[in-house]
Amino acid sequence: MEEKIKNISEEYSNKIKQAKSLKELDESFLALFGKKGEITLLPKEFSKLSKVELQRVGPLFNQIKAELEKEIGDRRYEIHEESYKNLVNENIDLTSVKLKTREGHLHPLTIFEKKIADLFGKLGFQQYDGPEIETDLNNFELLNIPPDHPSRDMWDTLYIRNKEPASPAKRGEQGTRNKLLLRTHATASQPRILKECKPPIRMMVIGRCFRYENLDPRHEHTFDQFDLIYVDRGLNMANLQFLSEYFLKAMLGEDIKVRLSPGYYPFTEPSAHIFGTCVFCKGSGCKICGETGELELAGAGMIHPKVLKNCGIDPEVYSGIAWGVGPGRMAMLKYGINDLRLFNSGDLKFLQGLKNESK
Repeated sequence: MEEKIKNISEEYSNKIKQAKSLKELDESFLALFGKKGEITLLPKEFSKLSKVELQRVGPLFNQIKAELEKEIGDRRYEIHEESYKNLVNENIDLTSVKLKTREGHLHPLTIFEKKIADLFGKLGFQQYDGPEIETDLNNFELLNIPPDHPSRDMWDTLYIRNKEPASPAKRGEQGTRNKLLLRTHATASQPRILKECKPPIRMMVIGRCFRYENLDPRHEHTFDQFDLIYVDRGLNMANLQFLSEYFLKAMLGEDIKVRLSPGYYPFTEPSAHIFGTCVFCKGSGCKICGETGELELAGAGMIHPKVLKNCGIDPEVYSGIAWGVGPGRMAMLKYGINDLRLFNSGDLKFLQGLKNESK
């Protein structure tokens, strides 16, 4: 038995030293210590030995087993080191390999919104970035929409729940003013602009808005809005008509005819719905425009005197124009898209198809 153990030790010591790969080393390990390995099966033969022989064989077996385990571990480390050195010294020529590349591009809506910003930038309007999380005060109250105003039903608002309930002292009117929400319209930045800037003011806001909406081809819970804020002496509806024609002709073509129709927004007086010639039937009437030959494209009005006063501007001296449009819906008309949800769907095929059209 002693001779057998020494022969196993000598045979596998040589194999371990000569192993060139981890695969060869693993084969030797299994041959020794696997379920049917020679080292694993040897103790089953010890029952045939006398006590005197067992006293000699037992320690020798344990010694050889430990030595073989150590030799395998040492050789495994050496193979790892040799592989690392070969990897470090290896030179790979990548110049001969042609990698497939894909050119990225801006999102079509981003390109469209940049065009809008550039268009009004030529008239001296600067871009203002307002927060997407707003106070009830800026989003509603300063815009002539107090807590009990029925027009609040026009906006399906997403409020942010405070972690701590308001104390009795903060409840009531003051507590409502400070209540946080996801802004429902880009007009929420108007009070900030009117407070921070001195007239004359030419500002524009392009930003994300949020509403609790039932999703359909024309409505999303998350969408972008463009708002124009223009405050100066002597502004009137004629200036508003000019800005409407300037924008729509640049975006949809010089042939478009623009019409203002009376409307209602609590933060403007008078208010107007802006209609333009239907881009699909060119004014002859179709199902999309309801046979009227025109589409409602934007909303606008003269800034309500109360809003100016709320924000520290004298309405007896200055007047203002608020003008807004949904870039997504405008892009739908320009590119002939029938579902607003496609813009935020992440569909690369759709976005790639608009790449050239949006340039």
